[in-house]
Amino acid sequence: MIYLYLISLIFLTMYIVYTVRVCGVPWSLSDTYYQLKKRNRPAWLFQMAMIIPAMLLMPVWLECSSGNLQFLAFLSCGGLMFVGSAPLFKEEFQGRVHYTGTAISGIAAILWLCLSEMWWLPATTFPVAGIVMLKYRKWLFWVEMAAFVCAYAGVLIVLI
Repeated sequence: MIYLYLISLIFLTMYIVYTVRVCGVPWSLSDTYYQLKKRNRPAWLFQMAMIIPAMLLMPVWLECSSGNLQFLAFLSCGGLMFVGSAPLFKEEFQGRVHYTGTAISGIAAILWLCLSEMWWLPATTFPVAGIVMLKYRKWLFWVEMAAFVCAYAGVLIVLI
């Protein structure tokens, strides 16, 4: 299971590093789809970066979850897969799917952490993201990064 976790984390991290190098810090991670397309780079990388890490993380997260919290791990990974499957968030229908998937994924991950007695992860990570936001702006990107850090750190804590 640790290998699935590591591959998931590495794949997502590689995408984030790649897009920041190519596009600069985006308004949001979702915006990298449009930014890559604008620069004639493969925009489908965004879709793969949302779907593949979520698919790899799901069995690990489900195994790490207590029986009554597994649905939150499923919703978080599933929501992220919907984000990847509807990358055109500026369009009406895909935008609804994209934003709904985003909300479900983020809320489920934070709830899982809090109900798994790791409330201190979001309680420390989000204020740090807030400080970073003050310096670098683009608040949504930093909130997303904090959410990813919380989710992956929480799973790792339970895994080891």
